[in-house]
Amino acid sequence: MDTSQLETFLAIYEYNNYSKAAEHLNVTQPTVTARMKNLESELSCKLFERSGKNVILTKEGKVFLKYATTILSYVRYSKEETLSSKLPSLKVGFPPGFSYSFITELIQSIISIDDLNITVIEGEDSSRLNEQIIAGELDLVLTRNDVAYNPNLISEYLFEDTLVLICGKNHRLADSDKIEMDDLHDETIIWYRRNSPLISNVDQRLIGVPNIKHIEVENNEMLKKVVASGIGVGITPLIGIDQSERDQLIVKEIKELRYIPNKIYIQYRKNLIIENYLENIISSIINHKNNKNE
Repeated sequence: MDTSQLETFLAIYEYNNYSKAAEHLNVTQPTVTARMKNLESELSCKLFERSGKNVILTKEGKVFLKYATTILSYVRYSKEETLSSKLPSLKVGFPPGFSYSFITELIQSIISIDDLNITVIEGEDSSRLNEQIIAGELDLVLTRNDVAYNPNLISEYLFEDTLVLICGKNHRLADSDKIEMDDLHDETIIWYRRNSPLISNVDQRLIGVPNIKHIEVENNEMLKKVVASGIGVGITPLIGIDQSERDQLIVKEIKELRYIPNKIYIQYRKNLIIENYLENIISSIINHKNNKNE
């Protein structure tokens, strides 16, 4: 039994006709007939019977159908996996708080490279991402305010990512021209990763602002949805907000947040397999950031 026999069997089943199956497989009808005779001989049973000008499955043929389909699926999968295992791999990590559109554009800029296995993860934080790229667990990372110092790594500064306040369209601060930390009195603030180095810098600047309530959520997407629903405000990197979300969210600058550094770096291994493509990847990242600010 071989794959050509199984493919022929399934083609005959699909077209209910030997000649149409032969046309589909781009072989002669005698070839199709010979393959079926050999397969039926091996299985010691008839797989098809005549029904007018067409053929239909016998009882034994119906039983064999599911096995033929499964066997071919496994064969094709094993070939794909074997080929895939030979391809070079690229493991990419980025810190929390990036928007889905940013991540999508990053992935699109990488998958345009042929014959490459790609793994993309959201890391715990920039410090942990640095540890992972030094240890060889990752090949390329984006980090905030922190780079790994290692002779085998290249680090490039990309841009400053502004921290902003977001609120719903009907929130009391939505129409304010200038917002300062003191304006957040009696406010509910929705946080994501409040204890991270970046966000804890923001939290410290709220000391002394009266009657603030704090709610921490699981991820940045949840933060935006809660804020858009009208519950409180959020403070998040601008890169974490998609342009499409501006219909539901108002984005405001707070003067005190301008002095909190949020520098984005890209780091990668020297002699990386995609080194020739890195310029295009970096350009894609910067263009996406610039488009968000237009």
